[in-house]
Amino acid sequence: MKKRNIVISGVVLAGAIFAGGSLYASEDIAQYKKSNHQKTLHELGIEAKTKDLERMTTLTDEDGNKWIYNDFINSGKFEEKMKERYTEDVSGAFIEVQDKIMQKYAKEGDSIPVILLDEELKEGSFSFNREDGEVLIFKLKYNEDKGKWDYEQEK
Repeated sequence: MKKRNIVISGVVLAGAIFAGGSLYASEDIAQYKKSNHQKTLHELGIEAKTKDLERMTTLTDEDGNKWIYNDFINSGKFEEKMKERYTEDVSGAFIEVQDKIMQKYAKEGDSIPVILLDEELKEGSFSFNREDGEVLIFKLKYNEDKGKWDYEQEK
């Protein structure tokens, strides 16, 4: 339990880094966030209008794959759904993989990450863009044998 509290604290701190860097970039914070997310989604092969960017909305990529959209700040919605659906601790492992990615790659000024998961909530991506326009994409997949989420940075 103590380890999970430390991980959750790390996730909150990393979220503050993302959010803190983005908050002053525009007076219309919601619009700024959505425009960053549109850019990130474009890199993932998804064209979305700002009105489509609501929590837990299903978006379709250029290959016809369906993804449930959320942002990092509201990733608890994914975790709640995982707890409802699975007996194994998919959600705890999901929190840990987000923390690992942010601890290793996050920098001040990065946008709030976009999280896309498939309908089974066991595969997807965690992505954000940098102030210089670079988009970092991490493919995620739940590894049932190990009981953890694996990730790989897309080049």
